[in-house]
Amino acid sequence: MNQGMLFDQLKNPKFYGPHVTSVQLLQTHISYVALTGTYAYKVKKPVNFGFLDFSTLDKRKYFCEEELRLNKRLCPDMYLDVLPITQKDNTLELDGDGTIVEYVLKMKEFPQEYIMTNMLQQAKISEETIDHLCTILVDFYDTQEPLEEIKKYGELQAVKQNIDENFNQTKPMIDFTISKEMYWYVKEATTKFFERKKEVFGQRIKEGKIYDCHGDLHSGNIIVTGENIHIFDCIEFNDRFRFCDVASDIGFLSMDLDYLNYPYLSSYLIQKYVEKSRDINIYSVLNFYKSYRAFVRGKVYGFQLNDPHINPEKKGNLVETAQKYFDLSRYYTELFLLDLQKSKPLLFLVTGLTGTGKSTIARKIAVDYHAAQINTDVVRKEIAGIDKFEQHHDQFNTGLYDPKKIDDTYEKVMEQAAKFLKKKENVVLDATFQKKKYRDMMHHIAAKYHATLVRIQCVCPDDVVKKRLEDRLRKKSISDGRWEIYLQQKTTFDPFSSEEDCLTMDTSDESYEYRMSFFRLLLSHSSKVI
Repeated sequence: MNQGMLFDQLKNPKFYGPHVTSVQLLQTHISYVALTGTYAYKVKKPVNFGFLDFSTLDKRKYFCEEELRLNKRLCPDMYLDVLPITQKDNTLELDGDGTIVEYVLKMKEFPQEYIMTNMLQQAKISEETIDHLCTILVDFYDTQEPLEEIKKYGELQAVKQNIDENFNQTKPMIDFTISKEMYWYVKEATTKFFERKKEVFGQRIKEGKIYDCHGDLHSGNIIVTGENIHIFDCIEFNDRFRFCDVASDIGFLSMDLDYLNYPYLSSYLIQKYVEKSRDINIYSVLNFYKSYRAFVRGKVYGFQLNDPHINPEKKGNLVETAQKYFDLSRYYTELFLLDLQKSKPLLFLVTGLTGTGKSTIARKIAVDYHAAQINTDVVRKEIAGIDKFEQHHDQFNTGLYDPKKIDDTYEKVMEQAAKFLKKKENVVLDATFQKKKYRDMMHHIAAKYHATLVRIQCVCPDDVVKKRLEDRLRKKSISDGRWEIYLQQKTTFDPFSSEEDCLTMDTSDESYEYRMSFFRLLLSHSSKVI
């Protein structure tokens, strides 16, 4: 069938019935999706990329049926039917009585503004949403049978097949969407990971972490409407992309949040997933799979450049998008390479006055570097024997915050840090560290356990801090920080001396460029002594 004829007909409202007055036609490198107001109709393009083969009508019918079956797992009410497109007297009809020339998947349409990507752009996705999403995903994985035919896809050779194919298919894009240097850097680092971490793939299989996953878990495939979350458009065209380590699924969504400039929701997602699933060993492969997933996205956007229906302006945007994904892939690659090469544990000090965002930054570092996060607010309340969310709005230097109790808290923090450093595990200390004597204690612990010490000071304009602290009072929070405490801390904080090499992060600058430049600077700083 003539693809131009199909393309024109899919844009025609009359094709879908007399009730349809307008059509919005979307497309990816593998499909067209027609939005008609009430229903969406998805048609697979007759393409063959090796890993995906829709080249014949029978194959497109089969994969439409598979898409219907598989997506009913996480999105049962949205996927409705597979219908034929027929041709009669040189006219195409939907579910007509002519010769079948194509198949279409019929779905309920939902407002585009409810797609999670769009909601993120409007800052409408909260930690509560991520929490709920994690619960849905953990329940989804937990209901599955650990079948042998699925487990084998977690073996090193099976994972390597996917990744080698990925590199081969990206090769034509060198010096167009990806530089030669970056391509080979990521490829060679991935080879090192396979060589030095081969045992982790077997371990993940033994732990039962290879599932019939979603396979394409990013924010563009999630709908959020009030309390309801629908996860759709899983991989149906190739079992080996869907049968994978859960780290590949979760890592994909985490990477996507990083890409969309929500790095702190990304780290929250990982910590919540680990908390709910108890899959602490996901960190052994997390950055590896994040790098792989970002690279795949870069490749996929490159594929779209071959579509003759895409205008030159959009092609320019596609190149920029692909380059951004490849750049992010390299960042994760540098993280897992650092872990492969380091001979000493990393000790991060994340300091700053209350309300400057240090706990948020500390969590991001803890996830990126697989580090234990030790928070003085938590330790303080553990010592006092109270719940970490119990609020104590004591006056400055009184109650839980009198100088003796502060000293005890820092002593306990150092004691906890020592336990991890002794095992050569990375640690993030999340504390105000107002007094230099506490920072000296940390320096002593780092020297004792031969740890690489990295200091980060979080800063922020007063008006931003004030708003954050006011917002915090209305939410459940571990911190007891308030505006008046912040003002007191400003007058008593011991400034960093010239000997205390320290990175400064302005947490009020929320641009992707600033944040990524800081994370890269932190990575460079952490790599100086390995």
